[in-house]
Parts: sequence; structure tokens; C-alpha cells
Amino acid sequence: MTAIPDIYIAAIVTSILSLGIIGGLLLYFAPKENRSILYLLILVMLPMNALAFYLVRMPLDTLLLNAFSKGNGFYQFMRMIYAPLTEEPAKLWPLLIPWFYRRISSVKTFRAALAIGLGFGVGEAWTVAHLLSRSPAIAQYPWYMLINERVMVCIMHSAFTAVALFFTISKKRIAIGILAAMGLHFLANSPIFLASWNVFGIGKETWQVILQLWILFYFLAMGALLILMAYGRQKTGKSFLGEIECPECKKVYRRSLFVGINLFHRRYERCPHCKHWHIVPMFDEDKTSKP
Repeated sequence: MTAIPDIYIAAIVTSILSLGIIGGLLLYFAPKENRSILYLLILVMLPMNALAFYLVRMPLDTLLLNAFSKGNGFYQFMRMIYAPLTEEPAKLWPLLIPWFYRRISSVKTFRAALAIGLGFGVGEAWTVAHLLSRSPAIAQYPWYMLINERVMVCIMHSAFTAVALFFTISKKRIAIGILAAMGLHFLANSPIFLASWNVFGIGKETWQVILQLWILFYFLAMGALLILMAYGRQKTGKSFLGEIECPECKKVYRRSLFVGINLFHRRYERCPHCKHWHIVPMFDEDKTSKP
């Protein structure tokens, strides 16, 4: 029996983690009347990355190669924008169908974006797995080293889509929404091209370190953007800067930006008085309604 390439093992684990954790939390906290459309959005997005890649991106690349050489400046520029140019519209096609548009409009923007980004990101993990499965360079890495980025990408795709949905549905400015999502996507990918060209002449090893740091920074930034869009500036600030009562010792303490782990509507953090860790509401208990 032929062994499964490690990249496929990484895709399997990525799918389980992403759908189990991100999808599980999304659906658990979503109102019951929203869950069916969120399930459906995750499902219909699963094949969209592969369709965008093989039916749009590859034919476009072939067309441009027939017209320009690989060293042509215009061709190199188009390679930089392939992903944002093809993937962001691919995530928004349900808006073209009135039935989908009405139901997406009835759901909180960040929830719809998480469902779309999750389905698309999991599908992309399998597209990438297929493309890299025959690469000898990938075989040298253990499978678990190939997972982190793929899970992060699900959150990044969700943030790009959240911005697009915000402008498209809330502001009725479709062009601005798509362009904003493309811009964020391009910004995420731009260091990859800078590294491939060895800009500043700092060497491959240095660029690899920069890329890893950039991925982590951008993931945190897009996660913060989703939280901001979900809860608003005032409530988000109160989450970290406000005070809350410890559920065990009942003493009030000021929350820390760094001592704790965010779990969407909940936060796992340490009380400085009793020194115990608890799962507490994400925001101060000011009796506000859930988003």
C-alpha cells in the first residue's frame, strides 16, 4: 500500500482542527435560526478554492504566458495579484443569488465571514496539498510543521471576507468591498514575492525569518479585525482594559491584554487575587446583549 504523503496528513489534521474548533465555536454561539445558512456557506465554499485555481487562475496564467515572457514585468505583476484577484470574488459569489443575499444579510457580518473563510480555507488546504504532494522539497518537513499556516489562513480569509461583506451589505458599495478584500489579501502575500526576489539582498535565510514573523503578525492583526467587527470598538476595548469579577473569589480585577486566551464569546484568564484560571465572559458583564 502506498503511504499517504505527509502534506495530505497535514490537510486532514488542518480540516479537523479548523472545522472542529473554529466551526464548532461559530455554530455553538450562533443563534439557532442562523445555523442552517452558516452550515451551507461552509459547505458551498469547500470547492471554491480549487475551482478558482484550476478554472480561472491556471487558464489566465496560460493566456498571459502566451502573450508575455516569464521575465516580463507585467507578467510578474499579474503573478503577484493572481490570488487576491481570483479568490476574493470566488468567496462572494453567493451574494449574486437573491436567496443567499437575503440570508447572509440577516446574519451578523463576522459570522457569515467566518463561515465563508472557514470553508474556503479548508478547501485551500486540500488544493495546496495536491499541488505540493509531488514536491521533493516538502517531503523533508514533518507533517505537523505544515499545519499552523493553513489554520491561520482560515482566519485571514474570514477577515478579508468580513471587510468585503461590510462594504457590500452594510454600505452598499460592492466595488469598494471587493477592492478592500483584495488589498488585504495582497498585503498578506506581498512579503512572499519580496522574499523570492531577495529584495534588499538580505538572503534567503533572513527572509524566511521575516516571513514567519509576518505570518504571525498578520494572523493576529486579522484576528483583531474580526473581533473589532464583531463587538465594536468600545466593547473590544472593555474586554482588555475593563474590570470583571472573579467567579471564584468574587474579587474585582482589571483585565490584562496579555494574560489570557480569547475564545470568541469567552476568555480563559487568570485572576490576580486567587491566582486561579477561569473561563469568563469575553466582555465585562454589563448586561449587554450578545452580538
